[in-house]
Amino acid sequence: MAAITASQMRKIHVSARERGMDNDLLHIHVRTLTGKESLRDLTVSEAVRVIDSLEGRSHKPGDHASAKQMRYIEALAKELGWQKEDGSLDKDRLNGFLSKRYGLDHYRWLTRTTASKVIEGLKHMLESRAVCN
Repeated sequence: MAAITASQMRKIHVSARERGMDNDLLHIHVRTLTGKESLRDLTVSEAVRVIDSLEGRSHKPGDHASAKQMRYIEALAKELGWQKEDGSLDKDRLNGFLSKRYGLDHYRWLTRTTASKVIEGLKHMLESRAVCN
């Protein structure tokens, strides 16, 4: 499992500070939610759960975007030309789009519901581009 990222660590500390939590209270919250004693021990998905809880979003197990949704989003993004020179998906471009439109820092944090909205948005962009050409 992937370890917590530096940006997730910053986000947790900022969110906790915004809610008036000191370091001790934050660690109690993390331990209650994940069973982990240290923020450094969190996985990426556990960090997402902590961030969501600090921001008041509920986290339902299994609510992450499906693999099929992710493949479809990647295919639509490539069709829009969001590719690197080697033909691979330009993940920075996709993450920028998600950040601007949906307030997400990374595509891995998509829920099933948001992934559906992203798919419809990307399909609409492709349709609009086809009409203009």
